[in-house]
Amino acid sequence: MWRTKNGQLIHVLLTYAQVAYAGGHISFVGGKRVLWVYDVTALTQHETQVLEQERQLREILDYCPAAVCVVDEEGRILFHNRRMRDLLGYEKDELELFDTKQCWFDIEHRTRIIELLRLRGGQLLNEEVLWKTKAGEPLNLLISYVQVAYAGGHVAVAGGKRLFWLYDITPLRRAEQARLRSEQRLSEAIESISEGFVCYDGEDRLVICNSCYRDLLYPGLDIDLSAGTAFESIVRRAAERGYVKDAEGRVEEWVAERMRYHRNPGEPQVQRRNNGRWVMVSERRTEDGGTVAVYSDITELKQREQDLTEKSAALTALSSKLAKYLAPQVYESIFTGQQEVKIVSKRKKLTVCFSDIVGFTEITDKMESEDLTHLLNRYLTEMSKIALQYGATIDKYVGDAIVMFFGDPATLGVKQDAMACVQMAIAMQQRVRELADEWRDAGIETPLSCRIGIHTGYCTVGNFGSDDRMDYTMVGGTVNLASRLEHEAPPGGILMSFETYAHVKDEIECEERGRIQVKGIAQPVATYGVAEAQSKDADAAARHLHLEFDPASMSDDERRNAAAALRRALGALGG
Repeated sequence: MWRTKNGQLIHVLLTYAQVAYAGGHISFVGGKRVLWVYDVTALTQHETQVLEQERQLREILDYCPAAVCVVDEEGRILFHNRRMRDLLGYEKDELELFDTKQCWFDIEHRTRIIELLRLRGGQLLNEEVLWKTKAGEPLNLLISYVQVAYAGGHVAVAGGKRLFWLYDITPLRRAEQARLRSEQRLSEAIESISEGFVCYDGEDRLVICNSCYRDLLYPGLDIDLSAGTAFESIVRRAAERGYVKDAEGRVEEWVAERMRYHRNPGEPQVQRRNNGRWVMVSERRTEDGGTVAVYSDITELKQREQDLTEKSAALTALSSKLAKYLAPQVYESIFTGQQEVKIVSKRKKLTVCFSDIVGFTEITDKMESEDLTHLLNRYLTEMSKIALQYGATIDKYVGDAIVMFFGDPATLGVKQDAMACVQMAIAMQQRVRELADEWRDAGIETPLSCRIGIHTGYCTVGNFGSDDRMDYTMVGGTVNLASRLEHEAPPGGILMSFETYAHVKDEIECEERGRIQVKGIAQPVATYGVAEAQSKDADAAARHLHLEFDPASMSDDERRNAAAALRRALGALGG
């Protein structure tokens, strides 16, 4: 390294030589030396650049994402980069002249690749191979044998050497295998579903379906339902071939309806198939604009529903028939579960009412059974309507007699129950008088009248009987007293006990009727009757007046009541 006058460094080659003279080698006299100086600055700079380029190339190769390797004719490694070591797990010195045959899982595959290289002139791109690491773990690689470009031409590495690149695609293959496993599991899961499953993409083309879906659409037929089939063509084919009962005679209309539902799915849709089966279709849109649908066979459910409907209708008809044998309140409490059907009773304060037709035995002797049946049924029907209107529980019918009570199974309170009972009795008497014209036209010579007895008191009420047959009724002294009051009531009259009178006296005009001796009760019972004006309000509003009386048969009280009633009637008429 020399320096010029200007201080610039230059690279020189120095050569000290002996001077040849007269065939011999002689040094200069006095120890002098001769030298030659060659300027090699440009050459040195070029060599430095080449070395730097080689260094950079080696670094590039070392950090290249692909493994680079040069092997000899026997497959031994002559050159490799860092990626090669990282990929196979070997140290640098271990790969010196390393035989690559040890890396191959399938030596026959290596042999076939070498043959291909010969056929293709030494070049082979992206052949997938299976190698193994130092630890024996498998590697999925892409191997590419390339020609080296030099001076514009393709020449092989000198001496039969081969250059190849290795790309690690193991993660890709593992991901692909995982995807395939996931798809297989998904396919198996979809196939195991007991319902038809299908998925359509954003263009309404079939992506995947299970065999149950095929069986529901085309049972027993081998129909092509391959991926890519348009949804419209599938449903149209089903409609045109008569698989959909609802589409018979209206294929285009049905297809249009089906497409509208498919594009805007809502509540599940039920289809009838021509083989008698019912299919429920539940569709849902996916985020990518596709559609997933579940087809459920609900034939058994439909059959059960139909059976249940038929049984329900039969049960309704039967219960309607049974209801005629029970009081509506009792029927309602049993069928709503408020009352259990078992032998049980309780003490409650009830208002009990008995009514019957006066002289019914004599009437039966004068009428044919058919006419008598018609008359009795009409009477009981009209009285029952009134009883139900006021909320009475009809206990039983005994011939022409009706036994009723208020306070169970529902109650408005003792006072209100008593009030409703007396108002019901008044309405019944009014209705009997209205029916007198009909009975007279029917040929009954003597006008019919009824008598009513009412008493309020404690009873034992509930289910009585056996485990096989029971009756909802009441027992006790209150029942007996109400029955006695009914027998003591005058024709067309209402007779009540003091216990009932105490609850209704403020709203209903009543008259004291004296005391009567009742069997089973030591002391006489105070009785009260509804005033005639109170019991005949309906007659005052009638269009016609019917007046019949027999003074000779009247008691003193009846005469006084009749006179008072006539005076009130005259007053109402302005007389």
